[in-house]
Amino acid sequence: FNVDLELYHKRTSDMLMEVPQSYSEGNNGFRWDNIGVMTNMGVELAINADVLRLRDFVWNLSANVSYNKNEIKELYNGVQEYELPNTSTKWVVGRPLGEFYINRYAGVNPANGDALWYTKDGELTTEFREEDKVMTGKTFDSPWAGGFGTTFAWKGLSLSAQFSWMADRYVMNNDRFFEESNGLYSAYNQSKRLLYDRWKKPGDLTDIPRYGVVAQLDDRFLENASFLRLKNLTLAYVLPQPILKKTNFFTSARIYLQGQNLLTFTGFNGLDPEVASNIYRAQYPASRQYTLGIEVSF
Repeated sequence: FNVDLELYHKRTSDMLMEVPQSYSEGNNGFRWDNIGVMTNMGVELAINADVLRLRDFVWNLSANVSYNKNEIKELYNGVQEYELPNTSTKWVVGRPLGEFYINRYAGVNPANGDALWYTKDGELTTEFREEDKVMTGKTFDSPWAGGFGTTFAWKGLSLSAQFSWMADRYVMNNDRFFEESNGLYSAYNQSKRLLYDRWKKPGDLTDIPRYGVVAQLDDRFLENASFLRLKNLTLAYVLPQPILKKTNFFTSARIYLQGQNLLTFTGFNGLDPEVASNIYRAQYPASRQYTLGIEVSF
């Protein structure tokens, strides 16, 4: 039984940042400068144990989990906040990097099918306004991550499974913005939800307004991309040494059948929650792979 626990606190200074400047100065409206300061603190825990060990049979379990708290400490020229254009995020001193800064969707008025939003002060409004954006407390960088696995070994036969997971990770689903545009992008394929779930008559309770009230990039499309994935499943057999010795050639031989990305459990509506950006744009999903192989040594 092995346990590995690590605590850390890291302060990084002179980080590169795109500092805004006048377009008249060139460089497309910004310059690179070493000005940022950020801290990361957290814990990493790993556990590995042989639950059962007999003469010919071993059952092993392993798991790891990590938590990271990120915080921006300084920006350029004493600035306390900076909104990144076209990203729905904002850098704010005292808050984590990449936190979403967007309007809050309040649903649909069941009486007339109008879309509703919250103002900055929490009041209901039918007007979508930039000044009502708020920090959501949700980021793309997951604070929680980990994995776990198990291995059963009996004589030369083994079966192992490895899982990975992330929690509290948020992604703006840009695909849904196009697919549920409600008339804004009618030339594109549209979601069947527009047929079944859109508001049609007074009293309908739904999150899709009446036709013609087009979608806006608000937190209606901000989705929790937490997931649990079976990353690897392997069945293998190692040939016994007495058989190999008879060949007078091979010193070891292993036959295996392996599957990758076999199962994914998530509430995310895109094709793959394990995306590389905070905005999901038709990313090709991780493929499910099967491998049959033989490894030999001589």
